[in-house]
Amino acid sequence: MSQAVASLSIDLDGIRHYRAIHGLKPKSGPDPFLTEGLDRFLELCESFAIPATLFVVTEDLDDPEFARRIRHAAKAGHEIASHSHHHDYNFSTQSPAEIQAELYRSRQAIRHVVRKLPKGFRAPGYNLSPALKDALVKVGFTYDSSMLPSPLYWAARAAVISGKSLTSRPSASLIGRPKDFFVDGTPHRLDNGLIELPMTGALGIPWIGSLVVTSPLASLVTRIVTRQKAPIDLELHAIDLCSADQVEPELIEVRRDLQVPISIRQRRLERTLQKLVRSRRFRPLCDVAEAYR
Repeated sequence: MSQAVASLSIDLDGIRHYRAIHGLKPKSGPDPFLTEGLDRFLELCESFAIPATLFVVTEDLDDPEFARRIRHAAKAGHEIASHSHHHDYNFSTQSPAEIQAELYRSRQAIRHVVRKLPKGFRAPGYNLSPALKDALVKVGFTYDSSMLPSPLYWAARAAVISGKSLTSRPSASLIGRPKDFFVDGTPHRLDNGLIELPMTGALGIPWIGSLVVTSPLASLVTRIVTRQKAPIDLELHAIDLCSADQVEPELIEVRRDLQVPISIRQRRLERTLQKLVRSRRFRPLCDVAEAYR
């Protein structure tokens, strides 16, 4: 690509997934991450004229209001990609037949809502396997964006999950394969033809929303990644722009990001995007993948 490119990808994980990560029991009711959080992100993208890539857990499309929001996002120019159908953290360990069935169901659910099959996929918990990568090609995906080049993220996650396994509230997440996090962050084509678009990191630190809204290291990491010539991807989650007003105290207690006032989180994200739009051209991940086909 002749001009420096950036992508903004947003994983639409629901509140139930965070409760599962932290070993909290499921709870029914409205999901503020998929309403308030998503709405704020769409407003933010509109204000910066950024076409984002939304990774959707497609069982949520059964909710007419959520489907309406996703349809609106697609009409506004955002890419709608798959984050699997059920967002099972054990998805990568399932049989090839089970994986293919889940991927097919997810693709059809997106087509039903936006009248277009998705090209991209991101695995729950960033966990890949050979069977999953093969199934992506067989089902019709053209790119994957599940690799997070951050050994520090993997080590921190492994420590948390291992610690929780010794308590009465084990995490539903997987530690995952370390080799998927000790990787080069450059986009590349796999042997099976799938384009791999890794998320972006620097110094072993993941350049993701939770870092941007909570950590003093965010500015340093942003400066480093913006010097890269290869395309970069700022990976966010719907939780990053959701206020804590509608979230249960037990989840707020274990989520540092929710403990930061929403006004501060939004301001930090806006400052990061302001830096990026000065030097980079934003493109959805599907456009970036085309350059590597």
